[in-house]
Amino acid sequence: MNKNVFKTRCFYFITFIYTIIIFRFLMGQYDTYIKKRSSIRKINSQLKNINNYIDKCKKGILTKQIFEPRSKPKITALITVFNSEKYIGTAIRSVQNQNFNDIEILIVDDSSWDNSVGVIMKHKKIDKRIKLIKNKVNKGILYSKSLGVLKSRGKFIMFLDSDDLFVNQNIFLTCFKQAINNNIDVVEFSGFESDFNQFKLNDTIPKIPLYLRYKKNEETIRQPELSRYLYKRLDENRFKLIDGFLWGKTIKTKALKDSLKKIGPKIYTIKLNYGDDRLINFVLFKVAKSFKYIKEFGYIYNQNNLSVTHINLTNNNCRDELTNIFFMYNFTKNTPETEIAAFEIVHRWNKIINPGLNDTKNKKYLEKMVDIMLRDKFISDLNKIRLIHLMNT
Repeated sequence: MNKNVFKTRCFYFITFIYTIIIFRFLMGQYDTYIKKRSSIRKINSQLKNINNYIDKCKKGILTKQIFEPRSKPKITALITVFNSEKYIGTAIRSVQNQNFNDIEILIVDDSSWDNSVGVIMKHKKIDKRIKLIKNKVNKGILYSKSLGVLKSRGKFIMFLDSDDLFVNQNIFLTCFKQAINNNIDVVEFSGFESDFNQFKLNDTIPKIPLYLRYKKNEETIRQPELSRYLYKRLDENRFKLIDGFLWGKTIKTKALKDSLKKIGPKIYTIKLNYGDDRLINFVLFKVAKSFKYIKEFGYIYNQNNLSVTHINLTNNNCRDELTNIFFMYNFTKNTPETEIAAFEIVHRWNKIINPGLNDTKNKKYLEKMVDIMLRDKFISDLNKIRLIHLMNT
């Protein structure tokens, strides 16, 4: 065989190999594109059903059931309210429209100054399952949720913010069956985050909550793995959350009440405008015995710029937040999980902590906390460097 023939055959062989590689690459890209488009079509189909349900909830009650009071309800729908007269009626109707009647609707109003209470009372006249608790003065959302938990009579609790919605008529029934049939303390389901006034279809998909990016399939976790699951590392300074929210979950009431006992009234009565759910979850996943995630959409979390999480913060908010973080640190003392407290300081620095350090007492309290953390062997060098940097800025 002469050299030219050999070169020609080598050229064709290499060309053939490259063609196969390129073809497989393009097929892979095409397959990814098809799966993505299929996922988008599926989500848009769900969004269409959700939008239809939202419109119906805005207009009124879908069912013709008689709303009788329950002495021992299976589920408490716990709604905390502060100046939500525009949204609270729709939120209540999203509970009333559930295909599950054995519930109480417990509403805690945190001293609203708008007509929220008036709207609630109109619904209370036709639905005897509604119970209203009114704070005489504004206590904050952490206190209101904790009070609602302590006053709850249901075997399970499902939280609902007053500007949010349940968007699946069967979500109460589905979660209750999952919890009872599988002996689960916490059942988590899927939801969307959205701007209430800009909920769109077509090519614009609302941002999906963080936990949905991590969990693709249904899964069940039991202790002792559950205690550590909340703090699995993604990288050097971030932690995998089952989910930092209380919404999107059906939680056994006993587990929540036991969590509040561990947190204690000195903590759950502080006024947090941010991170209240995360604090309760922080303890809940130590107390709960089992957790299950199901692939079922059932909730809309609305980004409302007028909510308490977006209002101006004060020096007291800073002190309360530091008290909250210090509790988290002491709760996990002498374990690798203490690093979550250092992460929380870094995470909340700009929004909450730094603006309140013009108060000398707050600054000294933080310095004391950071000094303890810098000597903690379980906190990484990276987070220690970050704490030092923040304290020196």
